[in-house]
Amino acid sequence: MKAWLAIGFFLFLYYHGPLHGQVVGNLQISSNRTIHFIVTDPQGRKTGVDPRGAEDPLVGKQLNEIPEANYSTNAIGDSPKKYEPLETDIQHEFMYNVKSPTNDGSYQIDCIGLKSARFDLSISLLLDNLGHVSSFDTSLTGLVGVNTVVSFCMQYKGQQGGITRIERLVSLSDIRQDLDNSYKLQLLGDHSFHKELSNILDSYEKHLSRKDTLKAVKELEKFHDRITKEYKEGTKARDKRFVTADALHILSYDVQYLIDRLPDKSKHGREDDKDKKPKK
Repeated sequence: MKAWLAIGFFLFLYYHGPLHGQVVGNLQISSNRTIHFIVTDPQGRKTGVDPRGAEDPLVGKQLNEIPEANYSTNAIGDSPKKYEPLETDIQHEFMYNVKSPTNDGSYQIDCIGLKSARFDLSISLLLDNLGHVSSFDTSLTGLVGVNTVVSFCMQYKGQQGGITRIERLVSLSDIRQDLDNSYKLQLLGDHSFHKELSNILDSYEKHLSRKDTLKAVKELEKFHDRITKEYKEGTKARDKRFVTADALHILSYDVQYLIDRLPDKSKHGREDDKDKKPKK
């Protein structure tokens, strides 16, 4: 009898406890109505809504490739009095019970604009009932235009503390996109200032194509100096040239992201200098 009890207890631990090796957390990603988004899991499967090319972008094209994941559109409403119209807000939501270590890895979140606007994205991971997965909660923001994409990368390791890192991915086209959207949304002005900043990015691209990383870094630093200076000087009613806190935050992140990913070995000169022999 004791032997059967021991076997039964072992099987219970195997299927329900730490010996089974699988711990579960509830991952929730939500956004406001200005975007739809698509989540790509470590196996390349996608779940979400793609509005690009759809007859009705608000409905979009449904993607349901991640097993047991769900993407939905929810209307949140409130009417203080019966005779008042219902005030609603739209929220897009992704829900997924992530298992570790099965679902550990890198997740990409592509936010696709439904209009030119600022968007908000929140990501949370709730504790499982055994408490093996650490809770996590963060809010992110960005700027989009119609059908433009802003991407985030999320690293998940459930057995080592849950979500370990979330970062917005930035390329040269992304910083240009953020600059243009900042101008369109009147977070940055005026036209000549926008053109000046765009020209600095042209110079950055030129130096980068020549593998002259030192000069490329200097152009990014010049870009950051320009927007910081205008932000610190503030915005007056008569000023056409300005930078708001939102634009400064987003563009500063872009600049630092690009600088951090330039090759360290060439930050003091051309990348190919190491191959040149000194003159005798």
